[in-house]
Amino acid sequence: MPLCDPSIRLLDHLPDDLADDAAALYLSALADKLEPVYGVGRRARRALMHGFNRQMCITATQNDRLVGILGIQAAAAGFMDVTVNTLRPFYGTFGSIWRMALLAFLHYSPLADEVYIDGVAVVPSYRGRGVGTRLIAALMAWATGQGLSIVRLEVVDANPRAQNLYRRMGFEAVRKQTAWPVGTLFGFRSSTVMAKILI
Repeated sequence: MPLCDPSIRLLDHLPDDLADDAAALYLSALADKLEPVYGVGRRARRALMHGFNRQMCITATQNDRLVGILGIQAAAAGFMDVTVNTLRPFYGTFGSIWRMALLAFLHYSPLADEVYIDGVAVVPSYRGRGVGTRLIAALMAWATGQGLSIVRLEVVDANPRAQNLYRRMGFEAVRKQTAWPVGTLFGFRSSTVMAKILI
C-alpha cells in the first residue's frame, strides 16, 4: 500500500473556504448518485454545499488545498444534511420535493452503535497515494472515540477499486442489493453493503 505524503493534513471538519471545492469534488467523484438529483454546474455545487454539515466529515488537505473528503453519517447527524428547505432556494418547492424522493433511495439511517460512510472523494491526481486509506482510518478512530462499534458503507458494484480498498481495510460484504427501480436513473444496477466491527 503506498505511503501517504506526510504534508497531507487531516481535519475533523470542512473549512468554510474549501466548501465549494468539496462540493465540486463530491459531485465529480459521486456523479452516478448525485448528478440525477443535483445536476451539474454552479447551481448544483451551491445546492450541495448548502446542505453540508461541515462538522460531520474528515477532510484531507495539502498546502491549504482540498485533496480528499469523507462524509460521516451517524444516528444524530450527518454530512449530507439535506432537507426540502436546503434545496428550495435552488430548485423551488416542486423540484425540491422530487429531489428529496430520489435522495430517499440513497439514504441510510445508522443505528445508535454505528457510523455510515456517506461518500469518500479524492482528487484524481491524489488517488492511489493512500489518501482514501488515511481518511477511512481516521473515521474508524473517530468512531471508536465516540463509542461506536460498527462502520458501515455501501459501494456500487461498478466501482471494484473502492471495494478492494474496503476489503483491504477489513470490511466484509454484508449483502448485495439491486438498485431497482431507480438504478437506470442513477447509472448503477446493484451495490454491496459492507461493514467493519470495531470493538
